[in-house]
Amino acid sequence: MEGISCKQKIRGKMNHLTNTEAKIAKYVLDHYDQVLSSNITELAEQAGVSDASVVRFCKSLGYKGYQDFKINAARDLLPKEKHLNPSLEPSDDMGTICKKIFGTEVAVLDRTLAGLDLEAVERAAHMIRNAKKLVIFGSGGSLLVGKDAQHKFLKIGIQVYVYEDMDMQLMASSLMKEDEVALCISHSGYNSNVVNCMKNAAECGAGRIALVSQGKTPVSKNAEVVLYTASEETIFKSESVSTRIAQLAIIDSLVAIVAFQDYEDSYQAIQQTRRATSQNKY
Repeated sequence: MEGISCKQKIRGKMNHLTNTEAKIAKYVLDHYDQVLSSNITELAEQAGVSDASVVRFCKSLGYKGYQDFKINAARDLLPKEKHLNPSLEPSDDMGTICKKIFGTEVAVLDRTLAGLDLEAVERAAHMIRNAKKLVIFGSGGSLLVGKDAQHKFLKIGIQVYVYEDMDMQLMASSLMKEDEVALCISHSGYNSNVVNCMKNAAECGAGRIALVSQGKTPVSKNAEVVLYTASEETIFKSESVSTRIAQLAIIDSLVAIVAFQDYEDSYQAIQQTRRATSQNKY
């Protein structure tokens, strides 16, 4: 079965699919390129079915889930050398590679800024400034963005916590209070652990901010305020490297806005944290 393309699998299974699965299969075959750039919710809406039906469809083809389906489906369209970054060619020299990567990241920053909801940014900053505690949730690359945010918010006097272990994240989110805020970072918006942390925070009545890519996702659906980032045009948007740059830019903007809401307090915190860490610097 390894040598069989995704399209061949779908066509071979057509007579064994349920009516709903057959509906999805027909839509996928008719809109193959579009499907590969869609998240699971977008595909479900386009095909007129539920997210769960899309997952069942993918599993009926022998895939673990939607992401596994997309990875295999992409093989029908993308040569293997394009899976790292579709804009790069194996023949590119170092200068060309750097130029393309830098160009992509600048473009993503420009698109993120152009689409930024400033009212949402202002509300998020206000929530963070007035929260008794900020807890940041994420995994993989998003967790690294969260740790960077922790360092910067702590420097201006915000009580902020990040837990690397998934169980610790779930435990922390289940104990949040109404005067605390959860910042959930997930580029795809579908990371199950982050989704569950967001739901736990909601059940506790805590404030909820989502930092996600554009589109309807479970993380954004459970948030009070949503901040969106753009990404490079690639099938595997959930693996977008340049989006980390956009996430960091939004975090830096929030830190600055929060700091200037009460700059005297922020200034004092900056001086205190500088003095505290000065002994480690020569």
